[in-house]
Amino acid sequence: MKIVIVGAGSVGFDLAGAISRREHDVILVEKDPEIANKVAESLDCSIVIGSGVSPTVLNKIGMSDCDLFAAVTDRDEINIIACQTAHALDARVKVARVRQEEYYLDHRLVLDGIDLAINPDHEAAHAIRKLLFQTEASEVHEFAGGKVRVVGARVEAGSEVDGKSLMQLNQNLGENIALVITIVRGEETLIPKGETIIQAEDQVFLAGPRSVVNKSLIHFRAQGRKLSRVMIIGANAMGRELTRDLTAAGVKVKLIDRNEEKCRIASEQLRGALVLHGEGTDADLLESEGVAQMDGFVSVSNDEETNAMACLVAHYHGAGKTVCLVDRQDYIPLLPMLGVDSAISPRLSTSGWISRFVKRGAVISSESLGYSGSEILQLRVQKGCSWMGRALANLDFPEHAVLGAVLKRGRVLTPRGDTVLSVGDEVVVFALSEGVTAVEDFFSGGER
Repeated sequence: MKIVIVGAGSVGFDLAGAISRREHDVILVEKDPEIANKVAESLDCSIVIGSGVSPTVLNKIGMSDCDLFAAVTDRDEINIIACQTAHALDARVKVARVRQEEYYLDHRLVLDGIDLAINPDHEAAHAIRKLLFQTEASEVHEFAGGKVRVVGARVEAGSEVDGKSLMQLNQNLGENIALVITIVRGEETLIPKGETIIQAEDQVFLAGPRSVVNKSLIHFRAQGRKLSRVMIIGANAMGRELTRDLTAAGVKVKLIDRNEEKCRIASEQLRGALVLHGEGTDADLLESEGVAQMDGFVSVSNDEETNAMACLVAHYHGAGKTVCLVDRQDYIPLLPMLGVDSAISPRLSTSGWISRFVKRGAVISSESLGYSGSEILQLRVQKGCSWMGRALANLDFPEHAVLGAVLKRGRVLTPRGDTVLSVGDEVVVFALSEGVTAVEDFFSGGER
């Protein structure tokens, strides 16, 4: 595939980095020479210095054979015009990052020339909503239309799995526990083996049928309480959308913001929520508004330090699940120590969403696992695989990867040593960054 990305900011950089690991024809367009030269040192892709809205620049790159054109600068207008220009020059699929609500009608972009528009605030709000309702989970990924679920859960000290090896868990719990596909311990991401011992504070990822995964979570941490009360810091577009969704589901929401004008707008738009003017890090305010009784606490303000500090205060005063909006990668390892259960990044949500449209060989879809560089891939077994017809136990499966689930004729199976894969079967595989290409090759059967 030929892929053109406009904008070498944080989203464009992440997107180009993720795609260029396995797609050779990736072109990144950036008008600022200083930024372009800086990212060129880190990315293995072509860099074009110029304007992404210029017909001359895009014509020179060549749009007629461009399979995917993604405009992801931090300015909506630039992204819209760039996609419309690419459309006029015959680019196939055009994707724009568009944040401003005035460009949408009923959540649909009302402009021609753009095949898909992604609103980072909307994607982040959707991810937070899933996490809140799955109260035990710290991270949730779904594949095959929701039939297969991959969920992360932080292990609590003294829980049923703390100090147990995976072999012991399988012996004790059998089919009552989903397959553990990876463990994140501090800054290290592990491919587990039978003798691997689960420790308190590990983040363990489980894969399998939705119902089995959901039931397994109770063994890793205390059972989550029903979501009935949530406090949100930040009355921006994301905070308002999240509040609107939660109140529609019957959840009582308190929305807090330091900006009086944002509070006024929120009060007019959100009749079912209590909107408060104040600082999200004000411990006295949070305590007086019952933060200890909240099942969920979310901070989505535009300031990452405020979000982290607000979650720390909320955790200290007894809030349930805490969710923090943050884009800085260096903050992530610190958040669990601050009592933050989950971190959501609009930047990664955006780049990950667009990456799904990059079709390659056997890959149906893929999602990044937090900030680790690892991936969860859904693949379809292709004709020509040399190992076809042999049991999994007899296969030389790629290093740095683990098979999490198998879909045969729509039925989700937990992979066993005697499982035999057939052409057309779908699989969900976890792979460290260094193992992704090998996994794709393994299932492609030469179709790349």
